[in-house]
Amino acid sequence: MPKTVQDIIKNRKEVYCLSSQTTVAEAARYLKDRGIRAAGVKSLSGKIVGVVSQSDISDKVVAENYRPAEVIVQTIASQNPIKVSPETECSAAMRIMHDKGVYHLVVEDEAESFLGMVSMRDCITMKVEEEKELAEMYKSYAFPNY
Repeated sequence: MPKTVQDIIKNRKEVYCLSSQTTVAEAARYLKDRGIRAAGVKSLSGKIVGVVSQSDISDKVVAENYRPAEVIVQTIASQNPIKVSPETECSAAMRIMHDKGVYHLVVEDEAESFLGMVSMRDCITMKVEEEKELAEMYKSYAFPNY
């Protein structure tokens, strides 16, 4: 059975998200402390409006010699994030990321509730697991234990 985005996020204990008014310095610390490379950015109304990543911080703030404590996340976050449903198959999510040139997708349910994010790495890992399961199924079919 094909793996879905839900299979990736179902066991996560935390959904990583920052306010759009968070400073870049605070965002960098948030990402570092949690060992993640990106987080969702929510508006004051609570809707996901972007994604901020380590590369946004390094390319748009550090490389330009801006002061991270004086720049808010809203100004550097990738706007209009690409959103998928939990039922999206991992192979489809990888195609979307490849076609759109992004490394993270926002996962929302039908009510537009933010469930988390998935990365290209997450999807590749899940596809490997899917292929291993398929190989085991073929192996048990080809070499049954009588």
